[in-house]
Amino acid sequence: MDNGSRGSEDIERQEIDRVLHLKRKQRESKACYPCRQRKVKCDGNQPCRTCVRRDHPQICLYNVDRARKTNSRVENRSPRRIDEFQGASNRQSLTNPAGAGSLPPTSPVGSPQGSRQHDDSYVFAGDNSLVSILNQQDPHGSMAREATSVLGLHNTYLSYPFIEPKTPHERWIALIDILPHRDEVLKFFHFYRICAYPFNPILVDVDKFESDICLYLSAYASGELRDRDKISDNWSSTKSVGYVSLLLATLAAGAHFSDLENPQRSELCQDFARRSFHALRLANFLLRPSLDAVQALLILGNTLQNNGQSDAAWALLGTSVRLAQTLGLHTARGIAHFPEHAKLRAKSLWSMTVWQDSLLSLCYDRPPIVSTRSWVPEAVSGQSELSYTNMMHYICWIALRIITLNEVGETESHDNLALLAELDSTYSRAQAHLLQRTNCKNLHQHLEHLALRMHTSFCVSMLCRPALKSRPDPSHDSSLETLRHRAKESLIDASKAFLEFQVLSVVPLRTWSMVHTVLSSTLLLCIWPETREDPECKNLQQRVIEVFSGGSSGGSDTATSHYSQWLSARHIRALITLRQSLGKRNAQEVAARPVEYEQPPANLEPQPVDAGVVPEAMPMDDFPVYNGFFSGLGYGFSSEMDPSPVAYLDSIMNVPLFDLLEDS
Repeated sequence: MDNGSRGSEDIERQEIDRVLHLKRKQRESKACYPCRQRKVKCDGNQPCRTCVRRDHPQICLYNVDRARKTNSRVENRSPRRIDEFQGASNRQSLTNPAGAGSLPPTSPVGSPQGSRQHDDSYVFAGDNSLVSILNQQDPHGSMAREATSVLGLHNTYLSYPFIEPKTPHERWIALIDILPHRDEVLKFFHFYRICAYPFNPILVDVDKFESDICLYLSAYASGELRDRDKISDNWSSTKSVGYVSLLLATLAAGAHFSDLENPQRSELCQDFARRSFHALRLANFLLRPSLDAVQALLILGNTLQNNGQSDAAWALLGTSVRLAQTLGLHTARGIAHFPEHAKLRAKSLWSMTVWQDSLLSLCYDRPPIVSTRSWVPEAVSGQSELSYTNMMHYICWIALRIITLNEVGETESHDNLALLAELDSTYSRAQAHLLQRTNCKNLHQHLEHLALRMHTSFCVSMLCRPALKSRPDPSHDSSLETLRHRAKESLIDASKAFLEFQVLSVVPLRTWSMVHTVLSSTLLLCIWPETREDPECKNLQQRVIEVFSGGSSGGSDTATSHYSQWLSARHIRALITLRQSLGKRNAQEVAARPVEYEQPPANLEPQPVDAGVVPEAMPMDDFPVYNGFFSGLGYGFSSEMDPSPVAYLDSIMNVPLFDLLEDS
């Protein structure tokens, strides 16, 4: 009986083991290795849907763990599989502009030591965040990934949330519909390269970008980018779509500086910008930011700005800066896991982000998003032979410090003098052609010299604003007198540099910051008592008006349309006001001392592109200002008004273009 029972138990045990063994086989993981590592759902296909969505179908492998446990025969096959995978990756990098050698993706592959791997959900977090603390406790990062998911510190959507979900085929067709044609690339990138890039080098690796253009044109010529039925593995990835958005952004900037006439030039510029924005949406830029996306946004914002849409550029700039900070570009720790060659590009991109934010903030006197706390330009290190880009980065650094002083309140003149001395010292270390135009050896150096003069003069005039706001008083200390003298020099030099620049290039006439500089400088020369009656200043004012009205462009009747239609409403308002004030002053001179006078060209009220109706110029006699400053222009006095010419300039340049109470 016992033997029978014992035999029955053995049979039952064997059956149990058999069933368990079968169940164990059924429970064997059917997920690929990347999905198992991330602990996400896998559909078991080759490649699986998750790997396709994450843009790495080439690493969707199922036998990675099994290869480690097999005998030597299987081990001999494993390297072959790895070699095949590496070969496929290398082949893809040759045809994919976002492949090997390009800037790192949103989530770098790993740290310099290769001890940690990051997935697409990687976002930068500060040292005091819970994610960073967990990363310090767990070198492999699994705890931090879990905490990021649990705490809701990462994005969950796999597609852009503000467009209808698209299948891969629909997404491919949408991409084909916006791709630039060969002729568009060859023509308009040329204008971007020679007119926009040298004075605003947002592309952090222009040589690599141009090489990728060659790959793009080859793929387009072969039909790979024109077949609507067959999805290209090389150009359908998120990284490749991000590159397309960047390419379209450069074409939008190039169209703005092209030799086409309005309105065709403006229409093409807007069309390229619209297509670039759509490519960004297809690349899911808001939830999966990349370096290409940040560059594209900066170029698009600068193009909006140059087309007179500076408020829209300001709003877009906030998103651009936040995405750059999401990638960790604003701090050395954030890019520590980037390859060495990519770290330099990442630093350059953050410097360009600071460039856009600081200058636009200074023009508007609005608080910037970036700060000088974690960014110091190379020019501060004391090196000599500073390039144009080095000097512009330093000017941006000074601009941020000016804004910081303005936020504190009324600044002391000695603070501005100290910053002015720093600027002069750094400027003296610039390259020879930037210091003296006689040292320029080619056209590019001439243009760099004039562009830097304009930006430097604007920065100096901002540092001298306390002198412009104060009334002349012999009892004041000498610091205000020094600032007043430098203010006059900077305003005159800005106008002179602009007039010399526009003779050589169309760049200053279509660059928002340069137009803003010359119009604000010329208007201050016109209303400031220390320069209002100066013969040199009068001549500069008249010449600037003639440039924008077409007077210095060969007398062409279409010159006004050619140069002014794209200007912002604020700049047109300033130009009209300048013309009116100059005309009234000259009329008074004619009445007192009859002299034959030729009126400036009329019809200076063009419609800016997509800006609605240009606001009427403020009637000069209806603006009550300090009689001592503007008696020559026939104004009355109101003690409640700020007697500063800067306040009058701000009332013109910063007048609201929309009524905040219209919906109330």
